[in-house]
This record gives sequence, C-alpha cells and structure tokens, in this order.
Amino acid sequence: MTTICRYCNALKFKRKTAGLCCASGKLKLDPLLTAQPIKALFDGSDPDSSHFLQHILEYNNCFRMTSFGANIIREGGFMPTCKIQGQIYHLHGSLVPTTEEPH
Repeated sequence: MTTICRYCNALKFKRKTAGLCCASGKLKLDPLLTAQPIKALFDGSDPDSSHFLQHILEYNNCFRMTSFGANIIREGGFMPTCKIQGQIYHLHGSLVPTTEEPH
C-alpha cells in the first residue's frame, strides 16, 4: 500500500479505484473512541496488562460465537477472494465452560 487518500488518509494500493474509501471526501466518520479500561489493558497502564496481552487469544476466543469452516480451493497463479468447494460449516462452541476447560 503506497497511496494515501488525500481526504481521509487511508492507505491504498496504487491502482485501486479513487474514492473507494471515503467517496472522495463525501463520507466523514467521527473517530472511534476506545473505552478507557480496554485502552489501559493494551497500553500497559493497567496492572493486569501483562497477563491480558500474554493471553489475548484466549480472551478473544471467549467472545467468539462461531467460526467458519470449508474446503478452500487454492489455485496456482491466481487466488480469488474466496473459492469454496463442498459444504460450508459454522462451528459453534459451548456458551458455558466444560468441566475440563480451565477458566
């Protein structure tokens, strides 16, 4: 990504359609504010930051409701966004921890 949108500063690939990110300045969004408790976990100012960052994948997995499963076709020379053959699966975990699962 080497091109920067002059309206919203989005990083874009050189030959991507102009205005795709913000409609050439017509779309303006307020910046998202990060909740202070979450921000503190990421920036190291919370006493639990170290533990949180070491186990961030487990925390992420706790809030995941479903995951996607499929046989993805990979062809040499060209890879479309997603090409699937056969069934698509939505894999659901338990909403409550099992007895073997550490909390």
